[in-house]
Parts: sequence; structure tokens; C-alpha cells
Amino acid sequence: MTVKLSISVPDDVAAYLQSQDNVSAAVTDAVRKVLPEARRARQRAAAQAYGEYLRHRTAQQAADDRILVESSNDIALRDAQW
Repeated sequence: MTVKLSISVPDDVAAYLQSQDNVSAAVTDAVRKVLPEARRARQRAAAQAYGEYLRHRTAQQAADDRILVESSNDIALRDAQW
């Protein structure tokens, strides 16, 4: 699926794009090079938020979580042959 967009760019970018045989491919390649960094930034922010959440849990909450994980594992592994 593709979407047609109309954008405004600085003169130097416009000159570069106009020199390209396939402007859509040039823009797509450039944006895809930026996407991994944006993804890493979102992952870092999520990890920081999760770390902050973990730091504010009580000992009881941590113990309850351990029990939940162990119970879930027991259910998932029931009748498993190792």
C-alpha cells in the first residue's frame, strides 16, 4: 500500500530530490534510515518508564509478581516432558 503526500522541503533538499530518478524511492530510503533510531528512542523511553515503575513497587508487590510468574509457568509447563 502506498500513500501520496505533498510536502514542503528546504531548497537544498528539493534540489537533491529533483535530481533523483525516483523521488519516492529517495525519500523512502532516507526516512527508513531514520526509523531505527526513532524506534530505539521509543524503546529507551519505555525501558526508563518501566524501570521507574519497578523502583516504586513495594516488597509485597514484587513478591506477588513472583508468585504470579511461577504459577503461570507451572500452568504453562503442566504435563511437559523435559
